[in-house]
Amino acid sequence: MKKLALALITALLLPAGASAWDRSYQPESRGRVSFNKVTSIEVLGWKSDLDGSVRVENTGTEINLDNDVSFSSKTRFGFRVTRVLSEKSALELSYMKHENSGTLVKNITFDNKKFRANANMSIENSWLDLAWAYNLTRSKEVDQPGRDAFYLDGMFGIKFSNSDISVSGNEDSIAAGRLEAGWSESYPLPYLGLNAGAQISDNLWLKGQFKLIKVNAGGYDALHNDYNLNAALRLNPNSKDTEWYVDLGYRGVKYDLEGEGDKAEIKYSGPTFGVFARF
Repeated sequence: MKKLALALITALLLPAGASAWDRSYQPESRGRVSFNKVTSIEVLGWKSDLDGSVRVENTGTEINLDNDVSFSSKTRFGFRVTRVLSEKSALELSYMKHENSGTLVKNITFDNKKFRANANMSIENSWLDLAWAYNLTRSKEVDQPGRDAFYLDGMFGIKFSNSDISVSGNEDSIAAGRLEAGWSESYPLPYLGLNAGAQISDNLWLKGQFKLIKVNAGGYDALHNDYNLNAALRLNPNSKDTEWYVDLGYRGVKYDLEGEGDKAEIKYSGPTFGVFARF
């Protein structure tokens, strides 16, 4: 399994990618979009399903994370902090952690150890994402204040990822002793990307984001993508102070690496919800 980590680290030293952030685009009284310096803090939840497969070495069992393990949907919470630096740029910091555990329904070989069915398998993934965004285009004029605002940003970021996979259970042998096996690695994921948003009514926005890295290095093909689409509704449109929003959407994240007999494909997807304040 170490080969997976080494190939990822080698691949991630090369450029690629995509991402996003929340920008202030409150129109001024004259209709021109104003990009004021603002800070945005969001608490977000994600009800995600885990899917994909994992195999270590050609002799290992390819474990289907949907059919071979009794994983269930989990709701996890994270945060996002955004600081608009100027009319053209902003910084974003976000964090999310997933923990899934379940029971294997068949005998497997993992990390050169043979486990009987009913062994426990757990997968943990956490991401600390730091991104810089630069505005590529935005609506300069609007028909009326509070309507038809639009922005498109390019981004560069680094997602610091930590992954842990472990299996524990009885050995698949006559002795049937207790076995444990695991893999744990931390690695950086640099990316480039796009982020877009549009104001479709006085207090309603649509936003979309996409992150991607795809490279071939050290005999491995590596792919990572992260996308989301959501709608944000302002809760206090008449307030002159802190702006409060609630948003609902959908997010998908995928890690895919294959080469030299090793394979890891891990996918998270599901609805998101959050509350954020801008001040």
